[in-house]
Amino acid sequence: MQSLAEELLHTTVRLEGQTKNGSSVGTGFFFLHEQRLFVVTNKHVIDGVVQGNFVMLRGEIKEESKEPLIGQGVAFPYSQSTFIGHPDPSVDVAVMNVSVMISSAEQAGQILFWKNVTKDNFPNDEHYEKFIGPMEEVIFIGYPSGIWDQKNILPVTRRGLTATPCYTDFNGEKVFLIDASVFPGSSGSPVFIYYAGGHPDKAGGLYAGNRMHFLGLVAKVYQRQEQGEIKVIDIPTNQKAVAEVNQMIDLGIVYKAETILEATDHYLKVANASNK
Repeated sequence: MQSLAEELLHTTVRLEGQTKNGSSVGTGFFFLHEQRLFVVTNKHVIDGVVQGNFVMLRGEIKEESKEPLIGQGVAFPYSQSTFIGHPDPSVDVAVMNVSVMISSAEQAGQILFWKNVTKDNFPNDEHYEKFIGPMEEVIFIGYPSGIWDQKNILPVTRRGLTATPCYTDFNGEKVFLIDASVFPGSSGSPVFIYYAGGHPDKAGGLYAGNRMHFLGLVAKVYQRQEQGEIKVIDIPTNQKAVAEVNQMIDLGIVYKAETILEATDHYLKVANASNK
């Protein structure tokens, strides 16, 4: 039996893509909605990708439960055309339905292992009222600067702090900020509140047990130019070696969980329309 922390490691995949201008890398994660499994990432991660792949772990059945075979994987293809973006052009979220390809692989005898986020992992009104304050420790899981445990097919976990309340819309957009080191490859990383063994409430009381909430996905980062101007940019995915004079200021922009529901509902609407 895996711990909650171990399960969170298996929610992501490394998206490696080829574009006309070179290669790119970013993060995707699994989201289950309306009995369909999606890979969720940013629009800019898959922008221009003509051929890409992600690797899922193989699994095995032990005592009637599925366990991961660490280091053994199966590759699946993707491209920009297999994703559908959020209907609002300004919302940097894109989703791909992977249910059919995974079902086909399992019908062919492959046992695959993954964990996914669901709507049930979103914080509800009671959580916001009782537990979630303006400054919460968060973790985000992905492939910063393309770094990952290639031998074991596992991502990297990083830690930060909500820099603006996750329950308010920063500058009127469906985003909030995190105080964390966000680097190329972190685009699409899922962001969680995670406490192991015990957790506090807003009044300072302590509770036994784990607490986990899914808050959204990393998309952009604030960057300071050499002249001192601060601007918002997409987190780079291109892996070319270049000389950079701009500096990250450790403020990442996270699209809220609700934007993922909107994107998946839009995907299903488009898919249903195309089947008519």
